[in-house]
Amino acid sequence: MNLSFNISIRYFFYKKKTNLVNIIVFLSILSIGVSTFSLSTILFIFSGLENLNKKFYQIHYPDITISYSNEKDFFIDDNVIKIIKSIRGIRAVSKTMEKKVFFHYNNHEYFILLKGVDIEYGKVMKKFRKINLIKKNNRFDYLNIYVGWSYVGSYFPMLSHVINMNIPLQMFIIDSDKNTLSSFFMKKKVSVRGFFHFSPKMDRKYLFCDLYDLQDTMKKKVFHTLEIKIHKNVNMYNLKHILIKKLGSKFNIITRVEREDIFYKVMNTEKIFICFLFILMTLITGFNLFSAIYILQLDKIKELFTLWSMGYSLYRIKMIFFYMGLMITTFGCLIGVFFSYILSFIQEKYKIFKIAKRIPFPVKITLKDSYMVICIILIIGSIISFYSLRKIRNMIFYSK
Repeated sequence: MNLSFNISIRYFFYKKKTNLVNIIVFLSILSIGVSTFSLSTILFIFSGLENLNKKFYQIHYPDITISYSNEKDFFIDDNVIKIIKSIRGIRAVSKTMEKKVFFHYNNHEYFILLKGVDIEYGKVMKKFRKINLIKKNNRFDYLNIYVGWSYVGSYFPMLSHVINMNIPLQMFIIDSDKNTLSSFFMKKKVSVRGFFHFSPKMDRKYLFCDLYDLQDTMKKKVFHTLEIKIHKNVNMYNLKHILIKKLGSKFNIITRVEREDIFYKVMNTEKIFICFLFILMTLITGFNLFSAIYILQLDKIKELFTLWSMGYSLYRIKMIFFYMGLMITTFGCLIGVFFSYILSFIQEKYKIFKIAKRIPFPVKITLKDSYMVICIILIIGSIISFYSLRKIRNMIFYSK
C-alpha cells in the first residue's frame, strides 16, 4: 500500500500532541457534515416535490389532450375519434366540453366551471367517481349536475333543491361563442342529481354534468376536447407524433408530460440556484478544513523534517496531508449524508414536519441526489486540500 497513505492514516487516527489540534479537526469534520446534511436534505425535498407534482398530474390530467389550435373551432362529429381509436396503444377516448357558469342564490354568487363528460370519462380519469342520489329528471327544461363531494358545504344552497324541487335553481351559462350581448348569458334551471369525487382540487374547481345534456342546453352537438388514456407500456412522445401525422397540424395535442415540463423548468431553476448557494456555503466552511490541515502540518513539522532528511520526497510528504484532507472530507460527508437519510426516512414514514399544519413536507431519498452531494463535497474537499499544501516546502526548510 502507498506509504504516504499509511502515514496519513496514522496521523489522522492517533492522538495529536495538543488537544487544540483534535478540536480543530473535529470542527472541520462537523462543518463539512453540516454542509452535506443541508445540501442533501434540500435535494431530497426537491425530489419529493417533483414526485408529488408527478402524482398530481397523473391524477388531474389525462395522458393526452386534443383540441383545435383555433379555440373557436369545435369537434362536430366522431370521425376524429374513429381515427384515434384505430391507433395502437389508445386505451380510452372521452369527449368533453367546459363552460363558465354562475349561480345567484340568496344574495350569494357562485362562479365555477361546468364540465360536460361522456361515459368514457371514468376510463380516462380513474379517480373520477359519480354517485347518483336521484333518478334522472325527465323534465326537458332542467339540467342535472353533480357537485364535488369534498366541497358539499360550499354548495349547500344547491343541495336543498334535491329535496325541494319547487324552488328551481337558476344557472347562467356564459357562452363566449355568441356574438350578441343578449345571448351572452344562457339561463337554465338545474337540479343536483348527485355527487362526484375526483380530488380536492377538482371537487372545488368543477361541477360535472352529462355531455349530451349540456349539448341539448347549448343546442349544439359539439364538444371542445378529446381526453385520451393510453396503455402503460406505450411511449407518450411516439404516440403524439403518430397523432400529429394522422390528424394534421390544425389540432393542438398536449401530453401530460409536457404540462409537467413547465413546472419542472421552474423547479430545476430553483434547485440549481439553491445548490449553488449551498456550494458557496460549503466553500466558506471549507476554510475550517484548510485551517485543520495547516495546523496538522505545524503539529507534525518535526516528523516531516525527519522524513525529508531520510530522502522522502517533498511530493510524497504533500500527499500525506492531501490524504488527510480527503479523510476529513469523507468522514464529514458520510456523517452528513447518514443523518440526512435518517431525517428524510423519519419524515417520509411519520410525516412529522408539515406545511401550514396540514400538508406533510414531501421528501424522497434518491441515489442520484446522494451521488451528486457526495461528488460535490469530495471535489470541494479535494480542491481545498490541494491548495493547503503550498506552504509545506517553506515550513520544512525554516524548521532546520
